[in-house]
Amino acid sequence: MKTVQTHTAAAAALLLMGLCWVAPASAQPAAPSPAAATTPSGFSLEGAVIDSRSSRSLGVINERGDINALFRAQKAMTFGILRAAGIPLDQLSPEVRARIERFATTNLEAFRAFSQGLDLKDQGRFAEAKAEFARAAQLDPGFALAAEQQQAMPEVSLGSGVQARAVLLAATGAAVDRGRAAFAVDTARAVAALAAGQTVVTVPLASTAEQARTSDFSTTPPGSGTQFVPNIVAGIAYTAVLPGLGTAQVSTLGEWRSDSFRVSTGADGTVLEALGSAGNPVAQIGGATAQPLGNATLGDGSVAYWGAWASAPGASATVTISGSPLVAPQLGTVNYLLADATRTMPDTGTAVFSPRGGTLVNATGTVAVNFATRAVELRNLGFDIGALNFSGLNGNATFDTRLASGGFGGNYSSGQCNGCSGFTPLSSSFSGHFVGRNADGLAFATFLLTGGEGTAAGVHLFTRPPAQP
Repeated sequence: MKTVQTHTAAAAALLLMGLCWVAPASAQPAAPSPAAATTPSGFSLEGAVIDSRSSRSLGVINERGDINALFRAQKAMTFGILRAAGIPLDQLSPEVRARIERFATTNLEAFRAFSQGLDLKDQGRFAEAKAEFARAAQLDPGFALAAEQQQAMPEVSLGSGVQARAVLLAATGAAVDRGRAAFAVDTARAVAALAAGQTVVTVPLASTAEQARTSDFSTTPPGSGTQFVPNIVAGIAYTAVLPGLGTAQVSTLGEWRSDSFRVSTGADGTVLEALGSAGNPVAQIGGATAQPLGNATLGDGSVAYWGAWASAPGASATVTISGSPLVAPQLGTVNYLLADATRTMPDTGTAVFSPRGGTLVNATGTVAVNFATRAVELRNLGFDIGALNFSGLNGNATFDTRLASGGFGGNYSSGQCNGCSGFTPLSSSFSGHFVGRNADGLAFATFLLTGGEGTAAGVHLFTRPPAQP
């Protein structure tokens, strides 16, 4: 007997909309024939209701049976979830109850296509999701929700969490958490509206319990998985006239929380706009001109970006050093690099990372990493910064597992510089953080003493070959 499986978290959100979620076809058990693969004979649904405040289970709801009874079982499961959540059914308004009891579709293949569309929408793959919603609407012309989702999907897809985050920030504007109020954004609709030049605003939502007692009740909308805002790794390198120190090149690199950076996505690409919080600013684009210079897709499908802020007096970026803001003409071009931070570092295996793109010109060499021992080894790095040519740079470090992105840093053990008046590798430093879901790349920053009071600095992306299946 074949089984139609559901993923509980996604199913719980959709059950209250009169739907449940079917795993994509690739997640189904292997079938001996095409007919068996598309026409399973039975189903099993299971949902758990958890009190997020106490982590206490409020109950587990199970429904199983012949595939022809799937949609009726889904309705029974919906009401079971409501009871377990402590929502009295007799307090539901007639309108809400009618909406729950209404069948959005009873066509299994249309339902499957719709479910696959939701899965693609969660990944920001809106163009592909649009095609699945269109197929669902074609299979069941009465499937109004599928037609609605098809119309709502933009023709573009989001390539990374950085892009999704930029869309959400543009859509929500200055929305903030105000006590028990919540703000919801459907990312796909926001992309479509912004692309059409429309203004997207947010409205506060009543509490879930209050919504359950009114005709406005709804659950977290499908596609809300793209609203998760991960940390990023971002670095900047710039030239500045520092009080009492003269002209110097400086770099900084770190992992930044969602409330301590700002990015935007436009026709020219994704741009870093600010680092640091309002109370502790680090760098802001201000009136400077954004210059996206490149990007690279990592092994997990996320995208890293690099570019520059070009400043001029009266139209300048701002960098804060020791509490003092610097602007043009004391501040020169600010180069940046950003990517989604690794959330959990691997603890087995090794990898070798090679230069991919950034502000270090003609970069060569590799960075070898042993994830089991946390050892990081710089091997014969070379690059140009301005008129200076660095080569034979080596060094060792250990990445820190207390940071999700495995930050590391150290001093070079050897190296040469052509054009420096007195290069000192042992007093020059490097740092790095891993990026991508599986540590698919690393953001690298360096600060070098070039003789006298001279310095050089830069940021660069290194990547490793995709993991083999």
